[in-house]
Amino acid sequence: MSAKLHRRKFLRYSAMGAASAAIVACGGAATAEPTVAPEAPAEEAPAATAVPAVTTKYKESPKLAELVTAGKLPNVDERLPKNPYTPPHAWLTTGQYGGKLRKSYANTWGIAGFQHESMYGHSILRYLKDGLAIGPGLAESWEASADATKWTFKFREGLKWSDGQPWTVNDIMYWWEEMVGGNGKEAGFPEGLKPVEGPPDEARSGKGTLVTINKVDDYTMEMVFDAAAPLTADRIAMWVNAGIGPRWHAPRHYMEQFSPIKNPDKFKDWEEHSKKIGFNNPDCPRMSGWFMTVFEDGVRTVWERNPYYWCVDAEGHQLPYIDTVEVAYVKDKETEKLAYLNGQVDHAHFHTQTLGDIKDFKDGAEKSKLNTMFWDSGSGTGSMYFFNFDYIDPALRAAFRDAKFRQALSHAYDRADVQKAVYFGLGELSNGTMSPKAIEYNLNDDAKAAYASWRDSYKAFDPAKAESILDEAGYKKGADGKRTLKDGSPMKILVTYPADESPNGEHMQKNERLIKNWSAIGIDATLTPIPNEGYDEKWRAGEIMMKTAWEVGDGPNHLVYPQWVVPIEGDRWAPVHGKGYDVRGTATEGEELDLDPWKRSPARILPTDKDFDAGIGKLYEIYDKTKVEPDVMKRHAMVWDMIKVHVEGGPYFSGTITNQPRIILAHSDLKNIPTRDDLLKEGLGGFVNPWIIPAPATYDPETWFWGNPADHA
Repeated sequence: MSAKLHRRKFLRYSAMGAASAAIVACGGAATAEPTVAPEAPAEEAPAATAVPAVTTKYKESPKLAELVTAGKLPNVDERLPKNPYTPPHAWLTTGQYGGKLRKSYANTWGIAGFQHESMYGHSILRYLKDGLAIGPGLAESWEASADATKWTFKFREGLKWSDGQPWTVNDIMYWWEEMVGGNGKEAGFPEGLKPVEGPPDEARSGKGTLVTINKVDDYTMEMVFDAAAPLTADRIAMWVNAGIGPRWHAPRHYMEQFSPIKNPDKFKDWEEHSKKIGFNNPDCPRMSGWFMTVFEDGVRTVWERNPYYWCVDAEGHQLPYIDTVEVAYVKDKETEKLAYLNGQVDHAHFHTQTLGDIKDFKDGAEKSKLNTMFWDSGSGTGSMYFFNFDYIDPALRAAFRDAKFRQALSHAYDRADVQKAVYFGLGELSNGTMSPKAIEYNLNDDAKAAYASWRDSYKAFDPAKAESILDEAGYKKGADGKRTLKDGSPMKILVTYPADESPNGEHMQKNERLIKNWSAIGIDATLTPIPNEGYDEKWRAGEIMMKTAWEVGDGPNHLVYPQWVVPIEGDRWAPVHGKGYDVRGTATEGEELDLDPWKRSPARILPTDKDFDAGIGKLYEIYDKTKVEPDVMKRHAMVWDMIKVHVEGGPYFSGTITNQPRIILAHSDLKNIPTRDDLLKEGLGGFVNPWIIPAPATYDPETWFWGNPADHA
């Protein structure tokens, strides 16, 4: 799979980077106007005993029309906003209503989480064309001041939550002030209570201070920064904002009953409060095309059409077309695969199947009715690994922070073997980078050189070189042939992975080979499952040694989601440093400074601490400059400077290959799902792996429909 872009797409891509976000916004806002069916002609006056006919501008599902007739729902025109959104994709055709879409996941989190990730309905803005453009969402237009310090968002008038209550800027203000503590509201929290969540980095200026968010009126919001923030629109378009990524808004009318500020008598704790707006609460109103009606933990979730969903097709039909989505939990990869082959699943996107399953899917297509498609993953790593740079044990932490140690282990890793055995020879060998689709790699010769330097650093399989580096760095072999730490103490590497990871998936196949490679140079490494319960919290506290079941696929540029390049939160390679950056500009930043960084709440390392790393400090310095730099070419150059830090002091994370294809399964009767050719005509051939450009949400599953709905009821 080639990572190169042909000339026409490259020009479109680079033009996007050169234009300001405000200009993109003006261009994208045109898609906010739907193409709708003409007004019905006026009818003759009905007889006195007749029920007056309802004349509507828009069309709706027959099931919803029945509820309107029964007086249980308002007319469709009243349920939709003044200017609904119309998905703009070139491959779309007008669909028909009805049917159920069946999915399954060998992942307890996924039965709710992956369905959320498939729906863009909560997003203020959205990515289009595989990240080449930004389009409207809840906001129908947006603009920036000349100096990019003030951003103004105009939202669709008449938006409603799935329970029919109005959506307004008040819902943003509730999230910002009473859940994040923005605009200084944290000071008004009851004693001992901290915000339920931290502010997203896009709500912080390059100076580290939080933005001020102002409500202008019910449908207008201002964001005011103390320095230029030219990437604001790009970064607000990230994620689906419904439990994955920053929320950006919450149903105020529902959440206030649990608020410690508004309703302290009913408030229990922040964990309970957070659950009320979490993945798994069917009572919480939503803005997405389907809303959850059933959550059975470890069994299934059920999602019904949202009668107030704010999108229509080109002929004015309210979306979605499909009535119901049912997502079932299956216990493991093999059971999941059997469900596909037996025709029990209609669509699969986030699944555990690998390229090795292609033949079985092809052979079983007559029974399963599933077409096997391939979209580009956009991955910069394939299956990867990285050590916890902030591991709590000082001796092991010193090794994990030692660039020579990490470089040696990278040279000991036989990536070509994994490429052949796991990825069928596809992709391009890489030590690990951001997505090869990123503009900073494709812009010019400097960009290509920066990419190649990172891709090729320490990727060569050379066990002899690895042993030499370890010997010179002081990691000697003992009498048993196993290497010790520099102080002579035993070195025991736990190659940790989530306990529910598929035993035959790409990550575990890679991990088994990794241990074999490392054992050959004297590293005592052991596969070690870690229970899911509390996993994230333990990682952020420095209590878990490695992560081995991730990959990097983020784009379309390094700065919209720089967490892999710069540790600014607690989930990646330097979590305790990341939390130190995450609290900048908040009251927490100045608290517990007399405590050991790992004993603070949350655990965090600050620039004033002796454990603060100079290389990370250099990354912060460059990154903070990018946040206020309006010139796009200067920002690109700063990204290349950060790549140099990764090359010279890395690898901070280590990958395998780039841009391997991803399998997408879809029932042969399921319509409006794009092919890779469709995605090449409009974008980049698919961009599946990132969470921040959230496929398949970017392709609007609400437009999918059954050719024969009655067969899928």
